Amino acid sequence: MMSITGNRRSFTLIEVMVATVILAVSTVWISQSFFMALNSYNYCARYLGVVAWANDKIWEAQDNLRQSGPLAVMGDSGEFTQEKKNVAWSLAYAPVGENNLYKIDLELSWKEGPRNSKLQRSAYAVYYAQE
Repeated sequence: MMSITGNRRSFTLIEVMVATVILAVSTVWISQSFFMALNSYNYCARYLGVVAWANDKIWEAQDNLRQSGPLAVMGDSGEFTQEKKNVAWSLAYAPVGENNLYKIDLELSWKEGPRNSKLQRSAYAVYYAQE
């Protein structure tokens, strides 16, 4: 655009306002994308930690059932903290049929931002009575 003086080029007020609006909208969009990515990263990092804990708990339950069968004693619920978040867990096991086979169900839940996250694992264990 030509200014009133004729030979100097400058921006009009409308052009500056449009550029400012475009810059503001793009800044908001980029910051929202960044925070969504950060939230997803935190969820995945916590999920991987909870999965490792769940696998250990399943292995522990399988060992108890393999060794003690119907006399196995293990906790059925509790809570632990991982990276400053409380994770609640519950464990249930029941015989399947008549052949000393047990099904183990483990459920973990925690609050991650606005959503409630849940993880469920199942496994089986066989009790061999020692004679």
